[in-house]
Amino acid sequence: MRVPCCSIGLGLLVCGCASSQAPMPPPQPIICTAGADCDAKWSRAQAWIAKNSPRKTSAQTDTVVTTQSLFSESAPIFTVTKVARGQGRYEITFNGGCGNQSRCVPTVPESRARFTAFVLGEESPPPSE
Repeated sequence: MRVPCCSIGLGLLVCGCASSQAPMPPPQPIICTAGADCDAKWSRAQAWIAKNSPRKTSAQTDTVVTTQSLFSESAPIFTVTKVARGQGRYEITFNGGCGNQSRCVPTVPESRARFTAFVLGEESPPPSE
């Protein structure tokens, strides 16, 4: 069976486009121990959301920070939680979403990576405006 040359070319073009953008690897989990360690990381988590979210914070407690959820725009919404893992250990989790993922700026994986780096102290705080 002969396959038309243009079909092969189109297939290579589509495959090339699909594979040119590798997904970002998930960042490492944010684990902390009760006391100064968790206090510092939770404070950095709250500061990152306050500085980087295009939306206002709608809820903020000792264990949850949530931004307003209006899925009609391309700006992401965030929810950050501090979850007890036992033996005085906690995990700070980051979730985000957009009404239109293809127009989400910045993307949720980019935001998650920046959030994780900042909370773990691997990235300096963003400059104040």
